[in-house]
Amino acid sequence: MIINKGLYSAVARSMAGRYSVYLCNLVSLMILARMFSPNVYGVIASVFVVYIFFKLFSEAGLGPAVINLDSFDSKERDGVFSVTLLLGVVLGTAFLAMSDVIVAFYNEDAIGKVIPYLAVAIFLFSASILPNALLLRQQSHFRIANAGVAAEVLSTITTVILFSYTSEISALASKYAVSSLVNFICLYYFSAQNEFGRPRVGSKLSAIKPLFGFSLYQFSFNFINFFSRNLDSLLIGKYLGPFYLGIYDKSYQLMRYPLMLLTFSMAPAIQPYLRKHKADIAKVESIHRDFTFKLSLLGVLVSVGIFTFSDLIVTILLGDDWQSVSPILAILAISIPAQVVSSTSGGFFQALNRVKLLFVSGLLSSFTMISAIVYGVYLQSLNAICEMLVIAIYINFFQVYIILYLCVFKESLGKFFFKMLPMLVSSAVMFYIYKVL
Repeated sequence: MIINKGLYSAVARSMAGRYSVYLCNLVSLMILARMFSPNVYGVIASVFVVYIFFKLFSEAGLGPAVINLDSFDSKERDGVFSVTLLLGVVLGTAFLAMSDVIVAFYNEDAIGKVIPYLAVAIFLFSASILPNALLLRQQSHFRIANAGVAAEVLSTITTVILFSYTSEISALASKYAVSSLVNFICLYYFSAQNEFGRPRVGSKLSAIKPLFGFSLYQFSFNFINFFSRNLDSLLIGKYLGPFYLGIYDKSYQLMRYPLMLLTFSMAPAIQPYLRKHKADIAKVESIHRDFTFKLSLLGVLVSVGIFTFSDLIVTILLGDDWQSVSPILAILAISIPAQVVSSTSGGFFQALNRVKLLFVSGLLSSFTMISAIVYGVYLQSLNAICEMLVIAIYINFFQVYIILYLCVFKESLGKFFFKMLPMLVSSAVMFYIYKVL
């Protein structure tokens, strides 16, 4: 039980810090949704898929690899930092060079105004990877949260100011560049207070090599996970258009807020804490079972609330112009319990150094999600796409925990799935109500 309390304490610190960031995100969403139309958001969301892909390459699994290090001298630290800076320059420039290709793919000229801002954001994101990982290793969640709050507040203020002086597309796109800049400055400043010290530009670029063993599978997992998480936006933008993508993007964003509150805020605390106890797998499994059971109950509570009051939620948060979001949000809400639980599974794979299995699980998840998305787009219906996604998420829930229990914990699945029964039954009832009523 002492270990459980230690994990919950680490999680509580992470959540307390992240909640302040999420509150700022929510206020920003409420302000900007009343300033910009679904079509403008759809244009941004179209190119955002490619932007996330480039961010994935810049991170390359280095963050979790640094967290798991036992030693890291100043030359190695500075060498890795230099690699991230060089990678940021290369990827930011490549993203900018692809401007014409991206515009032609979507046949949307307005996208060309967005790309320069996101190219800058890619470089700054890459530069932030090492400072952020060093702070996460120290479990300095409040410092990371302070950086996030400053980035959200200043970028939103900048967007509101620019709204009166430039085009809507440019004003909204500027938010991402300003946010990345402020976040980097804050993380770099705070990184002086960690056991390895603040990184500087160095010449030992070979220091990146020892990280490849861990980061390769982590990157591979992130790479395939990208397609399962973003193909929907890519295809909706291409075949249904910016308006429907704007509606879908906001629906998905609202659905993700409970995930951010319940699990994304917890996840950064799991790997750094559990790596100290990775030798005792039985205890880690016991912690996991207790932890996920409580998460599942919270997920059900939130899911039922959003499913029932989706109209009211959309009106309060987005305004009357976004009512088309309500039915889509109700469908996606059914997936919340499964996502709340399974989104923490990666931390357990990582803490026990089983990232190869995490990659295998991600590969299976991607196949399921991509199949669901393609079939939904084939039906040319936003509702159908969301229904297929919900079904795919629950299929992936089962396969993730089958792999985690049989191959990592080496325990039977009975106790775990018995704990998950309330979640599974309530989700099935909501899906039945949605289809029948």
